[in-house]
Amino acid sequence: MIREYGFICAITGAAPAEVLEAAHLRPFANTERHRVEEGLMLRSDIHRLFDSGLLTIAPGLAVCVAPSLAGHTLYSTLEGVPLHISEDAPVDREAIAEHYSATIATW
Repeated sequence: MIREYGFICAITGAAPAEVLEAAHLRPFANTERHRVEEGLMLRSDIHRLFDSGLLTIAPGLAVCVAPSLAGHTLYSTLEGVPLHISEDAPVDREAIAEHYSATIATW
């Protein structure tokens, strides 16, 4: 993931290596595989929100934040922010769409 994306959180931008984590677009417990196409580099707090269903990526590759985070300016201001990835990044858009649909259904 570092080779593909560098030290950049896909949502918040450049970050120290110590706070970056590879996030699975499809739960590893379901797929039991690591694929660059099914992952994004995320800052650890953003990763936690992503896995907890409080933050997702719309199919147009912009951030969507759960309404329950409205009182948390640090996170609510991320709504609509485009991802910090290149146009030709190998991200699996079908996996993005699946995560998005499953996540917003819980809001």
